[in-house]
Amino acid sequence: MSNTLITKLKQYNSSITDDDFSNGNIWLVHDNEGIPNGKVGDVSSKIFISTWNHPTLAQPTQAQLDAITE
Repeated sequence: MSNTLITKLKQYNSSITDDDFSNGNIWLVHDNEGIPNGKVGDVSSKIFISTWNHPTLAQPTQAQLDAITE
């Protein structure tokens, strides 16, 4: 479901691993209504970062994610 956003986040910083998503450091949510104001995510898939608790990395901005091309 969130493969595109996961891929972009891993491209944003190569130290992000699958474990970051399974252990709760990064929590992604899909919302049929789209991405809520103030949240960062993948507009086309309506998946956004709900929670960012990564111990060493700052959450990327929407502009940083948008600059990543696959």
